Amino acid sequence: MKKIAIFFFLIVSLIFFTKTIHVSSDYIEPTDNLIKYKGSILLRIDEDNLKLLTQKMAIKKINNKWSTLVAENNVKIEFENGIIEGTNLNYNVETQVGTLKDASLTIHDSKSTETISIKCENLEFNLKEKDFRGTGKNDKIFISKGSIVAKAFKFYYNRTKGEITLEENVDLKDNKKKIKLLAKKVVIFTETNNMKGEDVKIEILVE
Repeated sequence: MKKIAIFFFLIVSLIFFTKTIHVSSDYIEPTDNLIKYKGSILLRIDEDNLKLLTQKMAIKKINNKWSTLVAENNVKIEFENGIIEGTNLNYNVETQVGTLKDASLTIHDSKSTETISIKCENLEFNLKEKDFRGTGKNDKIFISKGSIVAKAFKFYYNRTKGEITLEENVDLKDNKKKIKLLAKKVVIFTETNNMKGEDVKIEILVE
């Protein structure tokens, strides 16, 4: 089956700018307010340095704007500073805000040369503001950065600010500092990997 390439000009702000969504897929089913895609789907938004790959997706028109992407299957999003993968995507093209289930985030930190890897059940992200937050219900969130490995039920990461905040039953190990800690809350400063915590129990390895 031939690929179908569709180009839509989306007026996301009549005053400020226009975005273009480029989509190629094996199958398309367009209506006035909904466009369904199936097969090998590749979506690009060059203005946002964003690429999305999935097998089933829909674009919804809301308030006369083609602004909302939804995909139930596995989704891979490549953006300027990293990659997000997961299921049950809901993404607003205009605000660059989205949610995913069973998600993984791999992102290059702005304050250091290290890569941050995060896995969580529920992920909320704002690519414009470079904000990422997630929660775990049945399983803790898993985070790794350099010598640090941590688990918690909540996290918040702001790439611009260079801070990772972990909350609720934090379990952290830093092999470089040779410490293990349990805490209610921990804030990691990504430039130095220094941290501060609340209600902390700590083990220090002395060699």
